[in-house]
Amino acid sequence: MKNLLAERIMSANLTKTQRKIADYFINNQEKIGSLSSMEVAQEIGVSDASIIRFSRVIGFNGYADLKENIYNMLVENAFSSLSLTERIEQNSEKYKDENLSTRFQSMMQQNMLSVFRNNSEEDFEKFADCIIQAQNRYVIGLRGCRGIAMNFSRLLSFMLPNVKCLIDGECASINSLQDIKGGDAVLMFVFPRYYKIDADYLELAKKYGAKICLIVNELTSPLTRYADSILLTATSSVSFFNSKVATETIAEYILMLIGQRVDYKERIRERDAITDDQLLPV
Repeated sequence: MKNLLAERIMSANLTKTQRKIADYFINNQEKIGSLSSMEVAQEIGVSDASIIRFSRVIGFNGYADLKENIYNMLVENAFSSLSLTERIEQNSEKYKDENLSTRFQSMMQQNMLSVFRNNSEEDFEKFADCIIQAQNRYVIGLRGCRGIAMNFSRLLSFMLPNVKCLIDGECASINSLQDIKGGDAVLMFVFPRYYKIDADYLELAKKYGAKICLIVNELTSPLTRYADSILLTATSSVSFFNSKVATETIAEYILMLIGQRVDYKERIRERDAITDDQLLPV
């Protein structure tokens, strides 16, 4: 099933206020079902009229029509565009009276549920096929996404050749991107706050004709305009850092889909033969 809200937000020309509303709707779909337009407006800090205008700008008849399409979709509020200091202050106040263990478990469950509520099976298959069909595969993860990018590229290289992992903004990574050509694919994991280097990498890849696959937690990110394929993740956290639970789920699911579509047994056997003499005896 397609995510109608996400599709319409992606194709709409939104103002700054409407982008703020869009991110709230994407990240709070569970709450929308029980809130009036006025209550939503109060939570976001905009007018009731802004909510109605936003609903119409993205192709719904009004807020009631929009609400009907998303009322049963579950996702928690994301606050990842805040600075680290703002995150600490907000969450210290927000969760001070709650049982943190219970809250943490609930939030992680919602993050994982959002993976398949905000992305259709067609979205995942398109993403996997883009990687499979590429001649060279560049996996990018800067800052907090470095670990995910490194593990994803390592496992991907078990199944497919020509996998390169770029995890910094140094000259070596830029030099690697200069080798990109049409027929290649760039997969980037990225969360806000966004930096110029993020856009520079994607602009370079686009310039050379590569397909761009983006895993991001905001559809209104300034980076989505470069993407040929997008998967939406959730990064809600009780602490100051972005949760990786949903993104790791997406990464594993993509790898599983690729594994079902390619025959990599001989590649694994060859790898085992090369590394057998490095194993410790058990």
